[in-house]
Amino acid sequence: MRISQKINLAIFLAFIVLVVPLSYVLGSDFMGKQEKPWHMQGAVHEDSLSQKYLHRYKILDKVPVMLQMENRKEKHVLILIDAWGVPFDEEKLEEEFLIFKDVSHEFAIHKRLKNVTKHAELVEFRSDSTESIFIIDKLSSLDSLLMNSDCKTIALTTHDSKDGSEENLRKVLNEIVGLIKKFPEVQFIVQGAHRPILGTPETRREYYAHWVPVVIGN
Repeated sequence: MRISQKINLAIFLAFIVLVVPLSYVLGSDFMGKQEKPWHMQGAVHEDSLSQKYLHRYKILDKVPVMLQMENRKEKHVLILIDAWGVPFDEEKLEEEFLIFKDVSHEFAIHKRLKNVTKHAELVEFRSDSTESIFIIDKLSSLDSLLMNSDCKTIALTTHDSKDGSEENLRKVLNEIVGLIKKFPEVQFIVQGAHRPILGTPETRREYYAHWVPVVIGN
């Protein structure tokens, strides 16, 4: 090996021995800052609610919502809404909650670890064996059932907003408000199933991973 090659090799080894460990001490900026992959960027905060959410709304843990309710009416309906999650943008959820302004309501945020939609009767009523459960799949049929049935418990999962469309979600919420107004003797528990997952990755990144909105009407 020629002398010049030996010198170059010695310089390179000195760089490895001295400079690389120093970069760990000084931080990644010493070697040039590199952006983390998108799936790691939200790892710290995507499950930690903002202070605004924590102060403004009742926070429910992962226990089913029905089991955390203090006051329950004799007749109640659970509506699970596909693809309704808690956005990082607090104003967006506030606008969605505002749809319920003309009915008696309580707002909450519920920790739901599932990222898939399960039928409503599996979400809340599996621990409530003393009640009769009537399962339907359309909001339109709920009106008729409440009018003509003496059942105490009704579970409904609606998929009309599963594509993550804000327009479809608002349409569903307005339909539910109409039912709450029409049946003041019935307690409505309305909650999201999970954040929108059928849209783009950018859309999914606008929502918390494991929190969903809850509205308790009447």
